[in-house]
Amino acid sequence: MRMKTNGTVASSGFDFTFCPVLEEMIQTGATSGRSGKRYNQLGALSTSNNLHTLRQLQLRLKPRRTLEIGLSFGGSCLLFTASHREINGRAGRQHMALDPFQKEAWDDSGLLAVERAGLSDYLDFHPEFSSVALPRLVEKGEQFDLVYVDGSHLFEDVFVDAYYTSRLLPEGGIVAFDDCRDAHVQKVIRFIRQNLRQSLEEVDLAPFRNDQGRSARYRLARLMGRTQMRAFRRIGTLSRPWNAPFNNF
Repeated sequence: MRMKTNGTVASSGFDFTFCPVLEEMIQTGATSGRSGKRYNQLGALSTSNNLHTLRQLQLRLKPRRTLEIGLSFGGSCLLFTASHREINGRAGRQHMALDPFQKEAWDDSGLLAVERAGLSDYLDFHPEFSSVALPRLVEKGEQFDLVYVDGSHLFEDVFVDAYYTSRLLPEGGIVAFDDCRDAHVQKVIRFIRQNLRQSLEEVDLAPFRNDQGRSARYRLARLMGRTQMRAFRRIGTLSRPWNAPFNNF
């Protein structure tokens, strides 16, 4: 998860007052871990644009359950859990997060942020690799209406995440991928576009952005296929015949 802080929330035009801990994290560009370690470079936090877009998607979809792969400093987790509190009121572990490195790499900073925000009862955290946890969730018949993939960016890992998370979506459910300018992630996005059109329909995220997709920078990035986040909605069955045509990607 990447973040480029640019001063205060107010000056950036984003409103994160629904979660004061997230707002503080974005304003200061800093957070702390369980041991007291201070992090002053939050390069693994989702961008303000991504967070705003995910927030608008969640408010529009009003998902019963959400899932994210990769917790790190907890920015997107704060957003999902705080939005569940706003939408649903009663806590019920509505948001699941998978991250095997939360303790050893991030000093539990993401979990600590959620605790500080009083949102722990909205979170179902699993310190597991997604490649292990996701197949089990599929086998159990679990479903999530909104999924955010922001874990490992290696092609093989993102591909596995895409394969299984798409099977956790009900019809109409959405999966969003971060860091789509990364070559590994781009490759997975191209595979979905070229080979799964009958199952996954790309979602236009412009209306969910703070600038409504009108900024010249975003329009240029979109034209060049270089936007930070891409999303797909499940529109049909994911089963394909064994001899389905293969389109190069």
